[in-house]
Amino acid sequence: MAGGITAFDTGPSYGAGEAERRLGAALSERDRSQFFISTKAGIGEDKSRDFSTRAIRDSLCRSLQRLRCDYVDALFLHGPASAELGPGLLQFLRCEKASGRVRHLGMAGRGHEIDAALETGVFDLLMAPVHAGLSLEHVQRLEKARANGIGIIAIETLSGASAGLRWPRSAADWWYCARALRQRKFSAPKQLAREALHDALCKSPADSVLFSTTRPGHLQDALCALDETVRTA
Repeated sequence: MAGGITAFDTGPSYGAGEAERRLGAALSERDRSQFFISTKAGIGEDKSRDFSTRAIRDSLCRSLQRLRCDYVDALFLHGPASAELGPGLLQFLRCEKASGRVRHLGMAGRGHEIDAALETGVFDLLMAPVHAGLSLEHVQRLEKARANGIGIIAIETLSGASAGLRWPRSAADWWYCARALRQRKFSAPKQLAREALHDALCKSPADSVLFSTTRPGHLQDALCALDETVRTA
């Protein structure tokens, strides 16, 4: 797509499935092979939690239908605990990957959830927080994953970052403006959003960075950070 953004992540719990439906509609007329589409399972449309084999299978089927796809590039289990990664579920995931309906298997989580995923030897990808405020323990987990050949997809990259002070353009903007002023008065200076994205791409174990936005201006900032990363690589 324009700007070079070709990876899209979604999940059943985002808007009770609406996020998947909208993404499927938006990309339905485009060449599927040009995009990396990932979704999740384990947390349902109603935000209920179920990591049984049957629930994960049914969730994947519904996601594929909403996305209008025959396969997803990655299926992430949405924060499973160690006890929820039973042998039946792991075997089912292996079979789905072998069938081609799932190209890569992933786990989205943090802390000891990452340890549990690494121990299974099943997962190709890890979706985890990557930002300036990470603990040393978390960074070491990410580095261990990379050392084991697991790709890292960064989330929450803008945690603690600031978009900078901007003139409010809507009523809701006044709240964000007030928060930014308060942060400047009582807190240490924070990274700008563009700097946070650049650092996640260049100075962390992450292979890819995910972010969400509802504004074209914020999207343009992210594209500028990508351009800077390419130029300095």
